[in-house]
Amino acid sequence: MEPHVKDLYRIFFALKPPQRVARQIDHFAATLAPDAKRILLAHQHVTLAITVDRQDYPYEQIKALRRIATCIMADPFDLRLDRLSEGGRSVALRPSHGIAGLKQLQRRVAEAMQRAGATPRPGRSFSPHQTLFYRDGRPAQRPIDGFGWRVDEFTLICSHVGHSRHDIVGRWPLRGEAQYRLF
Repeated sequence: MEPHVKDLYRIFFALKPPQRVARQIDHFAATLAPDAKRILLAHQHVTLAITVDRQDYPYEQIKALRRIATCIMADPFDLRLDRLSEGGRSVALRPSHGIAGLKQLQRRVAEAMQRAGATPRPGRSFSPHQTLFYRDGRPAQRPIDGFGWRVDEFTLICSHVGHSRHDIVGRWPLRGEAQYRLF
């Protein structure tokens, strides 16, 4: 009999590709590794900021993050993932160059998390990517035609670690600061 393992919850802010783009990405991943266990369509995302894992469902932290997320303002931007990055344990899509709008949004999300008292995952720095699947292999990178979309919202997700379950607990449109200026 196995000892009871406590559930873990992971909260993170992310960008989610539109369904059409998610399906294209999934098809691309299938051509790379037909037998790999790919990231589920509904779980595809680019992480902006992530908290430490918690053993108890984080109701209060989710409420605080939802409240502070309404204050995050950034302009919509175009995101293009046009570099295939094969690491020691995963294969992912990455942008081939820096994207000012992405960096600005990530910085504002990280600052908001700090104001909400959320503990970020230790040792994690922002490295924008979308994981396709996990596998062991030699590191390699190469340019690809890529996948892109207009980012006009960000989400807050609660992952039930190890249960293949992601709950979207909040969604906010990107509202540029310019729209609040009258003249």
